[in-house]
Amino acid sequence: MSSSFSSTAPSNFPTPDRATTDWFDPDRSLDGLKFLARTQVRFRITRFWNRLFSPRQAIASVLSVTFVGLYLLAGITLLSRREANDPEQLRLWLSGGMILYALYHAVKQLWSQTNTDMDLVTLTEPDRLWLGGGPIARRTLVLREATSAIPSSMAKTVLLGVVLWRDAVSLVSLLLGVCLALVALELLRRLISHLIAALSPNVRRYARATSLLVGLAILMQLGIQTWQSTPPGSDPLQYVLSGMSEIGHYAGSTAIQSMAFALLPAASLASGEAITSDLAIPGIHQLIATIPVWLVQGLLAIFAVAVIAGLAECLVWADRWSSDRQLAYEQRRLKVLQQRRTSDDAFRDGMRHKAMSPTRIQRFGDWLARLLPDSYQGMSGLVVRQLQCVRRYAANVVVSFAIPMALSLSPLLTDQSTKQWVFVIGGIALSSLLLAPPALQIDFRRDLKRMFLVRSLPLGDVAMCVGMLSVPVAITILFQWTTLGLGTLIASPPGWQTLWLFLALPSLAVATFAIENALFLAFPHHVHAQGIAMVIRAKVTFLWKGMMLAIAPMALVTFAMLCERVLPPKMVGPVAFTGSLTAVWGVAGLAGWTLVRCWRRFDPLLDTPPE
Repeated sequence: MSSSFSSTAPSNFPTPDRATTDWFDPDRSLDGLKFLARTQVRFRITRFWNRLFSPRQAIASVLSVTFVGLYLLAGITLLSRREANDPEQLRLWLSGGMILYALYHAVKQLWSQTNTDMDLVTLTEPDRLWLGGGPIARRTLVLREATSAIPSSMAKTVLLGVVLWRDAVSLVSLLLGVCLALVALELLRRLISHLIAALSPNVRRYARATSLLVGLAILMQLGIQTWQSTPPGSDPLQYVLSGMSEIGHYAGSTAIQSMAFALLPAASLASGEAITSDLAIPGIHQLIATIPVWLVQGLLAIFAVAVIAGLAECLVWADRWSSDRQLAYEQRRLKVLQQRRTSDDAFRDGMRHKAMSPTRIQRFGDWLARLLPDSYQGMSGLVVRQLQCVRRYAANVVVSFAIPMALSLSPLLTDQSTKQWVFVIGGIALSSLLLAPPALQIDFRRDLKRMFLVRSLPLGDVAMCVGMLSVPVAITILFQWTTLGLGTLIASPPGWQTLWLFLALPSLAVATFAIENALFLAFPHHVHAQGIAMVIRAKVTFLWKGMMLAIAPMALVTFAMLCERVLPPKMVGPVAFTGSLTAVWGVAGLAGWTLVRCWRRFDPLLDTPPE
């Protein structure tokens, strides 16, 4: 979307650099935007109501209503009985915790292989139809996309309010403060993305090296503090609790709080603690005590809104600066390429030969196609496509699995030989369930806009599902076996137990990705979708994973105890070994069958949600 307009445009059209006050006095150039916004809101409300009572979406409706009911019930019964925490700690957690997330997002953006010509302001098909070519300023589109996260922030506020209301001085101030803090965090996250997108490749490499050194230093410091604060010989769970406590202390440290100045008004409003409570100014506490509470809360709310307005203006400036930097960088690249192409014939011949020669991944795909049966040979194309994606984002994949591997092996540093092995296995299972799916979204979940093309491929339902899950499942199994092998060398568990884990853990990877993709095909959504439905979807997904982590070990232990009671001693080991393996792989097969059914049922015309 261009931000420049012709000089022959009508006088009532806005100029590219509209002031903030123009939002309160819009002209007719925003009629299309207002009409589109009203139409989308009405359509989404009607669609939500129709889907709530639609037989095709009955499972989604039941899951959503059940989750909301159980969540509210837990908040009223269980959370109401716990002791209230210090409001000051709540303030530090809200401000410092969000800054830690912003730092994590900055590191993630630095290490992501984003295209330098990618526009961070995304336009959907309805936007291009109604807004494309219209006299709408770029700043309007930037702020419109930034404010699109307000509905999801309100949904998250309600969910957090159920958890934190026991610690709040006022429920109204808590909800208002958390909502304003989440909106400010979203603007800050987008601001970081725009600034990092404008970095040149050389500056990005220096920034990556700096972030790596700083991150390792922070992790080492937290590890040392956790080790020193935990009594020797404690359980691994105690080390985990001490680590969380140290992270909380780090979030409340002076360095983090100084970076969280933009979030302090909202955090103070949510906790009911004034910002000046830490200032060593004589008489400031007595002065604050004389001011009515409602006036202090009102001033904090005004400051929080002012911070959001300031961040919005900074976001507009960062978008303009980033677009100019990206354009200049592309112009320099084009000039260099033109000079090389006109002056170096060997360069043209080399580029032509490089484009025509097959890569290693393509040769692997040809070899795989020769091994597969005729009806499954098309899977090789899916595998090649996924491997190329993995090669492009190799750094993200390695970092996404290196950190869980280190955390899973960290219990081996404790002195509890039996419990440490249990926590290593739990860490592998937890990483496979929670961290692997978002790190390896190279399956059905990224192809919603290409479902018509994917559906047209000459592959059966089973072959399509196996091909889509092959690479992410293989990478997850490699992570499981590598972590398990290193843990076995250090802890030296029994051989039969190690063999069972090597054979059983891959079933967890298969079941996890199969259920993730089955849920996506049953209730599809776009990659950058926002709103209440996405928040509920994320909570329901986390809920079933937590239930699996709780039920699966209990079922396996119950089956082993039943074998000891019923079978002769010589038959207990073989029957428990083979029976448990059959059970876990049976669950994985059931998940795969569900995925195939969902893929066979999926209709791109009916199930693809509008943008």
